[in-house]
Amino acid sequence: MLLCLFAGVSEADLSISVLQNGILNDNLVMQFQAKEVFTEKVIKFLNRGFTVRIDYTIELWQSRRFWFDHLDSQRIISYQIDFELFEKRYTCSKLRKDKVIESKLDRKLDEIVLWTTRPESPLTITSAGQLDQNASYYYNMEIHIATPTTENLKRLQERLSEGGEEEKNLSTLTKATFRIARDYISSKNSKKLAIRSEEFHLRDLPRFAGD
Repeated sequence: MLLCLFAGVSEADLSISVLQNGILNDNLVMQFQAKEVFTEKVIKFLNRGFTVRIDYTIELWQSRRFWFDHLDSQRIISYQIDFELFEKRYTCSKLRKDKVIESKLDRKLDEIVLWTTRPESPLTITSAGQLDQNASYYYNMEIHIATPTTENLKRLQERLSEGGEEEKNLSTLTKATFRIARDYISSKNSKKLAIRSEEFHLRDLPRFAGD
């Protein structure tokens, strides 16, 4: 099921689509894929030691004629990626409510990209029994990509403000790096894409193995 773009900024090629949508173990589940998340700029900042943060917000809405649509469920999944300069490897943490639930280490960025843009396991949205079998539903999904993160800039700002007289002796490169990061985080580093899927009925969805 392809999703229809209704709002978005920055890279025009940034996209997201639903790969699977169905019933598994009496739950509504879906699997998505995002593309063009890791742009040249994102990779450049990541390899220079800045954190990349990716947030996915998935909402299930019930379409209601002659009235406001109803939000039935919301899921938020986040990924935080860092490059360890000395170890020459990437670390990626999968978070829910800012708590790490799974981590991955790899020296190849391609594996991290795949893990963060095409999750292997379908995401459980809600119990199918709580939904109206005859109602029409759709997904609202949002991707938010930030690099460097506010935490990166906080650390840089603290470094620049430490030591009184030593601040004056900081290299021009260090100060320039902070200015670049500050300007980037206030504008082009934060990318968002919002989408709305086609509408569907639960009675028409496939049942996956294990159900």
